[in-house]
Amino acid sequence: MRSRRVPLRRLALASLALTLAVAGCTTPDDKKSPPDVAATAALGTPSPSPSTTPPAPGKPRTAKPRIDKAALKYFFKIALGAEYGDNIHVVTRWIKPVVTVRVAGKPSAADRDCLGRVVSDFNKLTATTDLKLTTSATADIRVHFAPVSRFKSLEPNYVPNNDGFFHVDWSTGYIITNANVLIRTTGISSRIRCHLIREELTQSTGLMRDANDHPSSVFYGQYWSAPTRYSALDQKLIKLLYGGAIQPGDTKKTITAAVTVS
Repeated sequence: MRSRRVPLRRLALASLALTLAVAGCTTPDDKKSPPDVAATAALGTPSPSPSTTPPAPGKPRTAKPRIDKAALKYFFKIALGAEYGDNIHVVTRWIKPVVTVRVAGKPSAADRDCLGRVVSDFNKLTATTDLKLTTSATADIRVHFAPVSRFKSLEPNYVPNNDGFFHVDWSTGYIITNANVLIRTTGISSRIRCHLIREELTQSTGLMRDANDHPSSVFYGQYWSAPTRYSALDQKLIKLLYGGAIQPGDTKKTITAAVTVS
């Protein structure tokens, strides 16, 4: 996957706030069918050094979880940083016990069912943070269902030619504070849209990169696979990120020290 930096278009108002956006899968325009390659984009202001990042508030670390070498290697690929833009190599995630998700736009009944399954599946794997669907205007994550032609107006940081896109803000300490998710509604099948819902919403929780070595993973970088369920490997990543042992700002070194590799 080819990387490119994207200029920052919006500065967060919080002190030393950071901005990140990650896109999902691409198509040339609203009318053509999806190609077989996904694109991911990210942007952000310069990050503070991980060595000077204060520890995240909240619960203390739990006992060391066990994880196999292959899953830990994949976690390093997916959870440390983003595809483009801000060059960070640390964990970013939510620390709130409940992260609210609001739907906007015109999702189909199938889209709503898919979103509900994603939220349920995610929550079954997490120990520290749950997603919760809400109608509140102050929701933490906003999931917009709209034609691609409206994406730019819904998210100024949108990178063209992406069928699915997310943008998150994080504060000092690499704690995610809010997210905006875009899902294309026209010109793609309901199955592809369900894949985008699962991929983009999950990536907005901190698993923000793609990789090309596990076709069954929702983070697989090629469009043609488009799984609509978490693979066994995906489940291990979510469990590790939201199991209590891994904190925002953690590096590869601190993550390795926080787990038992089996």
